[in-house]
Amino acid sequence: MAQGLEKSKNKSEELKSLSENLKTVAKEREKEVAPEKLRIKDAIEKQNGKEMRIHARNMVRMRQEVANDHQISRRIDSMVDYFDKEPEQSAVFSFIPTIVEAIDSSLAPGNSKKLATTVDEIEKRYFSAEVVSKFKYSSITENRPVFMSEEEKLCNLIQKVADEYKLKVSVRLEHSPGMSPTVRDEVKWFDDSQVKTKSTSWFNIFACYM
Repeated sequence: MAQGLEKSKNKSEELKSLSENLKTVAKEREKEVAPEKLRIKDAIEKQNGKEMRIHARNMVRMRQEVANDHQISRRIDSMVDYFDKEPEQSAVFSFIPTIVEAIDSSLAPGNSKKLATTVDEIEKRYFSAEVVSKFKYSSITENRPVFMSEEEKLCNLIQKVADEYKLKVSVRLEHSPGMSPTVRDEVKWFDDSQVKTKSTSWFNIFACYM
């Protein structure tokens, strides 16, 4: 019995390797976040609104890529768990090479959307809805943050960096036309001739964590 279980696990070894590769990529991307945060700090000190937005956008993108890599890794781990529990003679093992090839071909850097779509298609094609419902998804998927527009994310992130380093943002940033009037009225950036009177606590209600 133990020998048969070991053979089954060996058949899913390539999937395990793909999952570990994604974890490694996520760790490498996490290392890139801190320098970008310091660039936002430098831009705030220089009161360069354009640079603030550029580096804040980069940091938001990096975080999302890291979150996506961890999420996909968890989904692949769930597939591995499923295969490892199947009897050695199960026909499902014949699916593994095709699944590995599909995932491997979607692992291009910065293309996490394509990878997520590929995993979606794999789950629908090779696993029943009941099995997929039992797969272990990351807390990022299970507990989605409240929706924020890109503009809200950028303003929130810039303000949090400013607060962390006890800096003041004293340049005006243009807001997206798609931002609601309420949000546009609440989120204000002042130039040097103005005094910032609104509390920054409003920014902290968002789920754009650091």
